[in-house]
Amino acid sequence: MRYKRQLLTLLPILLLTGCVPKIDKAVPLSEDTITCDIEKNINDYETADVRLVSDWWKDYNDPQLNTIIDKALSNAPSLKSVEARYSQANSIIKSVESRNMPHIAANASLIRERFSENHIFPAPLGGSTNNQYQPSLTLDYDFDFWNERSSRILAATNSAYAQKATIEASKIALSSAICETYLSWNFDEQKLVLLSTLEKTTMEELSIITKQYRLGLIDATEINTKKAELSQIAQRSAELHRVIEGKKESICVLGGFLPSYIDTMKRPHISNTFNVPLPKEIVLNLLAHRSDVAIAKYMALSKSHMIENAKAKFYPNISLSGLIGFTSFSWARLLDHSSYTPSAGVALSLPLLDWGERNANLQSNVGDYNSSVYDYNQVVIKAANEVVVLIKQTKLIESQIDLHHDDLNAKYANVSIRRKQYSLGLSNKLPLLTADKTAYESEMEALTLDETKSQLQIFLIKALGGGYSDKGENNATK
Repeated sequence: MRYKRQLLTLLPILLLTGCVPKIDKAVPLSEDTITCDIEKNINDYETADVRLVSDWWKDYNDPQLNTIIDKALSNAPSLKSVEARYSQANSIIKSVESRNMPHIAANASLIRERFSENHIFPAPLGGSTNNQYQPSLTLDYDFDFWNERSSRILAATNSAYAQKATIEASKIALSSAICETYLSWNFDEQKLVLLSTLEKTTMEELSIITKQYRLGLIDATEINTKKAELSQIAQRSAELHRVIEGKKESICVLGGFLPSYIDTMKRPHISNTFNVPLPKEIVLNLLAHRSDVAIAKYMALSKSHMIENAKAKFYPNISLSGLIGFTSFSWARLLDHSSYTPSAGVALSLPLLDWGERNANLQSNVGDYNSSVYDYNQVVIKAANEVVVLIKQTKLIESQIDLHHDDLNAKYANVSIRRKQYSLGLSNKLPLLTADKTAYESEMEALTLDETKSQLQIFLIKALGGGYSDKGENNATK
């Protein structure tokens, strides 16, 4: 009967402590919803059974570019900073995991004390001064019936995976930024070659016009016009040289190189055959191969486990404690059995009335989780829009380039006509040189279009994940 009364007394307490308030959790965007929306927008585009590789820039076939990016990924201070935060996150996991094991501590004390003659100790202890030796070994362990510790471990693990994905995001941002700047430098160099050819053609025009002027066939206006054209070409060349130096500096800053590294850099040699592979099942690739999506996902999972951690605080728990020690006034008898002072205890914690502290903690964690889910949804929406828009823009720029090639072909056809006319003596060389210059300017526009296409390709590579692959453990994502 006595045990039944004790059980009946404890039952209402247990029921009260296990009452977790209702919570309202946000819902992440479903994969089916994203798939359906994206497929409606890109179903006309060809895909291949391939995926990007992590060193995609090597397909440009420029050894110098490969060297720059490899060195940057190994030594850039910006990456070292992110890697240090990942190391810190792993340390936090180990710290949390250590709480799953019993904690054992060794303590020892030596106290010299005079005992009062008017206290509980009779003579000869009362009124005497003695040394008190007290070594001990303590053990503490808290059970984890409601997964309080395991949920915190999973939260820390997912947080670490988010930090690891941040490293990959930084690598993708760094490699793509260097590649974008390097390719732009490559097109600037090609424009300089065209400007040099344009300058020689204009100087040849000036030479012919000068002869005509000396013969009295024209006035000085034509000469001044050609001199102005030469000045404009020189200004364009000087501007490109200035821009190139700025791009070299940007590459050094991005890669973590000192200014002297610029002197070792040579003109780029980029292959123009590179095309971004458009993988099948773009949505699956989008969710599994974008580091920013992985970061948002792991942060949401971490916050979700913290909700479970907060729920566990509503339930009772049991703690064990033990002590093995010796207490003696005499050093010689310290390890005698008579000095042995063992103890053991079991403690039951029953959260009863905390004036809303646990509920506030739970709701705070729910708010954190909901916020991270909305962040995840926003990242996925942004990723989906980026992929769709960039695929469309890439196709449009390719169409524009094709149209410009028709224009360029027509201008070179005019060059051929003017050359025949000149070779047959039907005209002087000026119309041919003018046709050449028109074609060169069109070549310059073609380079600008090719540069825009190359930038869109790099943006698309980033949008498709840049070769990143989410390799998080399954138990961390549940």
